Amino acid sequence: MAVTIDENICNGVNECLENGICIQSCPTNAIDNKEGRPSVKYFSCVDCGICVDKCPNKAIIAARRS
Repeated sequence: MAVTIDENICNGVNECLENGICIQSCPTNAIDNKEGRPSVKYFSCVDCGICVDKCPNKAIIAARRS
């Protein structure tokens, strides 16, 4: 599984209803705050899906890696 952040849905960390909970909840620190936007570090992501469940806007999407 790989996660992607839909930039059309994500309001950014400063506008997030949960103050960037995806970044805070990631157990491997695989999501960075880059200029106010969450950004996935794919080499650090272990595909746990916690960020998918935590995002209040459902902007993080999990898909199978090919």
